[in-house]
Order: sequence, then structure tokens, then C-alpha cells
Amino acid sequence: MAEEEFDPVIARLQFGELARQLREAAGIGFGEADQGLGGYFGKLSKIENGIIAPRPQDEDWMIARYRVPPARVDELRGLATIARRRATPAKNVNSSRQYVSLERRASEIRMVYNEVPGLLQTAEFAFAALSTSPVIVASDVLGLAEERAARGRKVVRPGGPGVWVVLGEDALHRSNGGPGILRRQLEHLREVARMPNVRFRVLPRSTANGIVPALGCPFTLLHVEPGKRIAYVASLMRPDYIKATAPYIAAFDQAWDTAVPEVGSLGILDRRISDLADT
Repeated sequence: MAEEEFDPVIARLQFGELARQLREAAGIGFGEADQGLGGYFGKLSKIENGIIAPRPQDEDWMIARYRVPPARVDELRGLATIARRRATPAKNVNSSRQYVSLERRASEIRMVYNEVPGLLQTAEFAFAALSTSPVIVASDVLGLAEERAARGRKVVRPGGPGVWVVLGEDALHRSNGGPGILRRQLEHLREVARMPNVRFRVLPRSTANGIVPALGCPFTLLHVEPGKRIAYVASLMRPDYIKATAPYIAAFDQAWDTAVPEVGSLGILDRRISDLADT
């Protein structure tokens, strides 16, 4: 990828992973390196996990202390330079600018939710949902709702990344803004589900006695580059980015296998839309 096309968020993640590999190859423990790097306790953890970009003096210290081979020095410095750039700003709830940037780069997105996720929301449905948030200023709601819908159109589209969606049946009954808004939201969801690059399934309330672990901790899996996945889990005030994704992959697979196959799920969605049209 050309340097000018490289996203700073991805560069931070890649720099952190490379720095960790070089430290371990040099036989240096995390505690020793964190103390030697200086600054404050835990700074190295933030760098290795891609939360912050390294300063020039940080990369200089690593190159010297880890005895980085000349062939890897340019790679490390190149990633550090891009990582220090400002990412393209984007409005999003929970200060999830990093997530939006990762989402734009993803080649595959897998989601498990018990409500319609933001990426699949219409502007009017998003407005109704965001209006009830205790942490969003009322004056920001309209802009955030419009940005959310625009973001969805940009990412979830024919020819876009592969998108796998598992929705708990409750998502089809969360009537934000009334039945008319919900019906139009579900009609949009049906259009999305029919895209050739989208796979969609519903988990009925009766499935497995209603107990599916993934629905208790909704998440998104982003495949951001070959062999690399990140799990995004949002809470009320802060997002978590988890690189150890094996449990989330297993949880998604379990939910997917438990859910109704695609044709049957579209039937459930069609019936729900029909029910709302009669109200």
C-alpha cells in the first residue's frame, strides 16, 4: 500500500505489533522495556497495542535497545511516521473515531447484536435511537444520525466488504420512534440482506432457551488485513479493541450456526415488516 493511502490507525496497530515482535526477539521483558522507554508507567503497553503513536525518541530508543536489524529499521520508522499523522476525523458515538477508521479499511465485517447496529441504521431510526442516549448532547443528535447513515452507505454496499450479520429477534421489535420508522428501518435491512456480499441471519427468541453468549456481549469483528482481526466491543462510555479474537470468533460461529439460515431469516424479516404494515 502506498504511504499516502496508509491509514494512521492501521499504522499504529502495525507499529505496535512489530515493536512487540522485535522486543521479544531481543529477549527483553515488557517491564524492563517499559521502564527503559521512560515517560510514564504503561506507556509501552499503549504503543504495542496501537492506542498511541510513538514519539521519534521512542522509536530511536527501540531501534538501539532492541538492536533492530537494518532491514527492519526502515519499516519501523516508516510505520512510526504514518502513525503520528492525524486520522481523518469522523463523528461517532463513544469517541469511536479509531473504530470508524478501522471499519473503512476492513475487508470483512462480522456483527452479532440484539438491536440494529449503527452500520445498518437509517438516518431517521438512528435519530430516534440517539435521542434517548443519556450521554449525547441533543444538539449533536441530528448530525450524528446523518453521519451514521452515510457511514453505512459507504461501507455496506454491493461490491464492498463481506458483511455477516446475526441479529437477535428482539432487534426486529425495538420500535424506536414508532412502528412507521421501524418498518422503514426493517425494509432497509431487507435491502441490505439481499446484497450479494451480505449474509444475514436471525436468532429467534426460542433458540437454545434464549441463551446465546454473543447476544449478551454484542461485538463486531473487523478483518483489517490478511490474517489480522480486531474485535470491537462498545460500552456506554468507551470502546474496547481486542486483538486476541479467538473467543469472539468462536462466539460468532456459535451464534451463526444456531441462527436460522438465510432464506428462513429473510422470511422472519418479511413477516415482521408485514405485521408493521398492518399497524
